[in-house]
Amino acid sequence: MNIFVLDTGLFPEKGVLEHALEQLGPEHEVSRHDANAELTDDDWDHVVQVMMSADRIITL
Repeated sequence: MNIFVLDTGLFPEKGVLEHALEQLGPEHEVSRHDANAELTDDDWDHVVQVMMSADRIITL
């Protein structure tokens, strides 16, 4: 499964989800992005492409 994690810093139980993500086996691909990072428009275009190709999106 292709999982995209968007770290917004808004989720109070972030540690619980981080622990759950660590338990995933190698058959899952996890991509992460910090929403607070300063990115160019091209960088954001890439993030949107990765999100659109993900099977699941998790917001932390």
